[in-house]
Amino acid sequence: MRRWAAVALAGLLTGVLAACGEADTASTSSSPSADASGPVKLQVEPTISELLTGTDRIGLALLDATGRPVTGAQVSMEVQGLGGVDEHRPLKDIGPEYGGIPVYTGTASFPQVGVYKLLVSATLPGGRSGGGTIAVRVTDTGPGLAIGAKAPAVKQPILGDPGVTVGMVDSGNPPDAWHDATVADGLARHRPMVLYFGEPGFCKSRTCGPTVQILQQFAKTYGDRMLIEHIEDHFPAGPDEGAKDDPGFTAFGLATDPWIYFVNAQGIIADRFEGPVTVSDLSTAADGTLAGHVPAVQISLNG
Repeated sequence: MRRWAAVALAGLLTGVLAACGEADTASTSSSPSADASGPVKLQVEPTISELLTGTDRIGLALLDATGRPVTGAQVSMEVQGLGGVDEHRPLKDIGPEYGGIPVYTGTASFPQVGVYKLLVSATLPGGRSGGGTIAVRVTDTGPGLAIGAKAPAVKQPILGDPGVTVGMVDSGNPPDAWHDATVADGLARHRPMVLYFGEPGFCKSRTCGPTVQILQQFAKTYGDRMLIEHIEDHFPAGPDEGAKDDPGFTAFGLATDPWIYFVNAQGIIADRFEGPVTVSDLSTAADGTLAGHVPAVQISLNG
């Protein structure tokens, strides 16, 4: 992620990963050190910066007070909203699949614009309890192109363009293979597309690299049915400071990363994901996109 959400989550995950995109954690302990007589105080940070009114996906990263990842916990979240609206939601630990990052995902309902308080409760392995609180802002619209919008026919730099090298379009180590077609090419061919926006080599939130790994698993099943393309935040690829945004990143109105956009054969944005995802998340969205559904997945409080 970039900007405020990036800085907050990057600080939270400092020491969890040795470098962006690496899967090893600094500590995999699930028994945070604290006063054994009381609950563990948790650090909570959203992994999704753009929360919209209605039923929305949500992700939270959890660490203990010493900065160690809290994994393998049973977690629930109470949403305290405007007018005394209270809601209790379960969260799923996707860390084992998502590079070992202590991320918990789920859904929540936000009936109106405003600031909501999320109260997290956790039962840790071994039976100890923990809790933490974070405030999040919910809006009607965000800067990124929304589901149902027409995908822009942008021609982002790709391999094969004069003077373009793989290091200019991919900061990953090793780079991936998704740099052979522009968004405009996919639209002209009426190809369903999966567009990954992220900078694995410079991602402050440490989540871009694991997203690439998830996409590589996803591509084994869907790579022959959908055009998968990776668009870096910047061109040439580089850190945020002083770098020029990639035209593809700009065209989709993005301010954070990583994002994954699904575009159907008619060029309509069918779904999108910010932050940590699972192969199952992407597979469900791909099936909906290929079937022509917009949105590809109806986000439900029950699933």
